[in-house]
Amino acid sequence: MDVETGIDGDDHQLKSGVSIFADVYYKIPNGKIWQTKHPDVDDSSFILRGASGALRPGRLTFILGPSGAGKTTLLKILAGRKKTGVTGSLYGAGRSSVLVDQDTTLIDTLTAGETLKFAASLKLPNMSHRERSNTIKKVTKQLGIHEVLNTRAGCLSGGERKRLTIACELLTDPNIMLLDEPTSGLDAVSSLSVARALVTVARSGRTIACIVHQPSSQLFSMADDIIVLANGKTLYAGSVADLPDALIRAGFICPQYYNIADYLLEIASDEHTGNKNLLEKEASSYAQEMLKIATNDTQNGKANGLSTEYEALLIASPMSVDGYAATVCQQLKTLLWRCSIGVLRDVYLTQIRLVCHFLVALLLGALYNGAGADADRMISNTGCLFFFLLFLFFSNAMPTIHTFPVEAKVILHEHLNKWYSLPAYCASKIIVDLPIQLLCATVFLFPAWYLTSQPLDFTRMGLAWLTCALVTILAQTFGFVIGAACGMKLGLFVIPAANIPMLMFSEFFIPYSEMPVYLRPFALISYFRYAFAAFLETVYGFNREKLPCHKEFCMFRNPEAYLKHLQLSRNLNSDFLALFLWIVCLQIALIIVLKFRVYRACR
Repeated sequence: MDVETGIDGDDHQLKSGVSIFADVYYKIPNGKIWQTKHPDVDDSSFILRGASGALRPGRLTFILGPSGAGKTTLLKILAGRKKTGVTGSLYGAGRSSVLVDQDTTLIDTLTAGETLKFAASLKLPNMSHRERSNTIKKVTKQLGIHEVLNTRAGCLSGGERKRLTIACELLTDPNIMLLDEPTSGLDAVSSLSVARALVTVARSGRTIACIVHQPSSQLFSMADDIIVLANGKTLYAGSVADLPDALIRAGFICPQYYNIADYLLEIASDEHTGNKNLLEKEASSYAQEMLKIATNDTQNGKANGLSTEYEALLIASPMSVDGYAATVCQQLKTLLWRCSIGVLRDVYLTQIRLVCHFLVALLLGALYNGAGADADRMISNTGCLFFFLLFLFFSNAMPTIHTFPVEAKVILHEHLNKWYSLPAYCASKIIVDLPIQLLCATVFLFPAWYLTSQPLDFTRMGLAWLTCALVTILAQTFGFVIGAACGMKLGLFVIPAANIPMLMFSEFFIPYSEMPVYLRPFALISYFRYAFAAFLETVYGFNREKLPCHKEFCMFRNPEAYLKHLQLSRNLNSDFLALFLWIVCLQIALIIVLKFRVYRACR
């Protein structure tokens, strides 16, 4: 990155709330470790080609442009998220600013009030409970959502969800708020309600800039400033009031009663003839003029008598500290609270899953009733025990594919806006999910164990429970990793596909000694193999007495002889250790995947 971020020649800093960008280029990273100072703008890999403009405090700025013009890229650069491949001059960018993405989601199981309480606990950790409550009350009244605080986020309308997302970021009173298409997917009435809320926020002295896709004339009239992008260049930057005169100077005349926002997009798409070069030069001059106000007037002492906005441009202020407002303990405590509520209210992932585990245990008990205590059904009982593992794995891995990709979007948004760290989130997720995972294993194992006549010995039952618990934890963590890495659609394919080799080398279908030598390493990494071996050793090992035979001949009355026939490892400690190591590796993989997604979001 080759970006000028200060003011040459003096020690003054821009007032927090103004953001000026001049001659900004952005090229899609190609793996090179350097960028040219004066790039070839004709290169198709450039998204921005010398964009210039300014965001001013106390004013609502709309960023317009056709698809592919570089609007979202510019917003991410101003928020400090994109750094690689950026060249140009940025003043005030990334300082005390937050970015609300277009597809930002919410945790649907929390109410609007709980969502704000969670955000306040992380963003305002040093305030008392009363002070945080007063701040939440003030922000919700400002955005008009104080009447829906007891409604779950999943039941809110589109406009209310957008305003709730904005409210969460407003709690810390950021100087600059950047929003990527906050009105997308909303009807005209909802769009206007969101825009009115943004105007109210802007009038309180904050800098608000948002990308708007084809605004109506009524929505367009609510903006104070406009930035129009076309092919990565700034076509216009300045006040809405100055726009008609600027267009006339460049030879563009908007027809009477025509939506000027549509006309601007048509100009950006080369549907009208005129002097676009003049517009681009005036946009660049506008950015330089704003920068002059922030430098020359301050040095010459001409700040007296200026408007509130211009005083905001002149007053010096320190750079914000890059970090989290809450300590690790505060993050963990707040995350545990939210995760606990989510787990208890999640009908699909928690309540139905528990009921399903119990019902399948009853069905399995009816199908294999008495198989565990009969010598002539020993092979059938082996299939029953293997089904134990299959059900526990897939019933805990598959549901996360439907829920975690949505949650992962929330996590990335909150982490990028400095709510909490990824290790703190993963730690809270492990702690909260552990009781549910253990409960699932318990609800399934003991009814099925009793109904299938497995040995009712406390030691054996405890070891079997431990095996089931490890498989359940491993399965859900595996689902988290795939959900975070692949998303829902691809994840539904990846989980079964990735586990087919694990099942093939589990020693249920073919013993280890019969596997080709060059394929045996796959058996060494199969968690199904270790779980299956531990399960059979628990049921038939530890010198279990001979089983009764109710037929004329039973091949395996002696459980020890049966285990020798299967040629299993028969080392419980190594089996449990292997499962535990798999869980640790998957937890580490989850953090790595989330960090990689953060890295990609900032490229």
